[in-house]
Amino acid sequence: MTGVAGDGFGARLSAAVEARASQLVLGLDPDPRRVPGGAEGARAFCRRAIAAAGPACVAAKLQLASFERFGTAGWEAFERVAASAAEAGLLVIADAKRGDVDVSSRAYADAFMRAPIDALTINPSLGGDAVAPFIEAAAPGARGLFALVRTSNPGAADFQDLPLASGGLWHEEVARRVAEWGAPGVDGSGLSALGAVVGATVPERIAALRALMPHQPFLIPGVGAQGGRAEDLGAAFGGRAAGALVAASRAIIFAESPRRAAEELRATLWSTYEDSLAG
Repeated sequence: MTGVAGDGFGARLSAAVEARASQLVLGLDPDPRRVPGGAEGARAFCRRAIAAAGPACVAAKLQLASFERFGTAGWEAFERVAASAAEAGLLVIADAKRGDVDVSSRAYADAFMRAPIDALTINPSLGGDAVAPFIEAAAPGARGLFALVRTSNPGAADFQDLPLASGGLWHEEVARRVAEWGAPGVDGSGLSALGAVVGATVPERIAALRALMPHQPFLIPGVGAQGGRAEDLGAAFGGRAAGALVAASRAIIFAESPRRAAEELRATLWSTYEDSLAG
């Protein structure tokens, strides 16, 4: 697989984190049960969330399913929300979890590895040939990827924590492969263009996964509504401010004051990172 040489996605991510003193990702997944008005209502709601909480964040993560449910209008809303996030100075992560046989992965990569999208979540379960087209598409534009490794949902344990006959757990082998696939994409920041999705709901797994993936930026969902705690994530940073990005959605976008909720979580994450440096 080809990767990013020189200063690529890792360098861009590191610069953005340092500039905003933030590792917080604003999760945008408008629920029609709480956000009326169809696709246009979702778009307007997300724009308000970006305006309120965006200054405390380094990125916005758009959950594709929340827009795809509205069909063609939803795709237009996704495009407009992504543009609004980029205009607000945020990195844009498309949370699509795509992955298929190589020809289909190439098509997915063509669809998502483009401006204003800076990074895409992918599902590596089909193996290296399914991941390769995404890495190849990401390399020229210094865009990033986050591969699912150990997710935050309760059912993740059904398969991801299964023991292997050779020893260790299924998700640990995925982590080894992600580290291998991402090695050519490590740039001057020490971070790879291929990162990993690791859930905040399994803090006991994070130190071991960081040891297996020393150069992967972690995208960490599960803080807030799913029960994960920002204070438990020190091991995820691996000594780098941009070593971990923490995504929060409902805890921010449906808070009484999204601005205050985002700023408080931003400050907690930065303090957790600084504490991790101290030992």
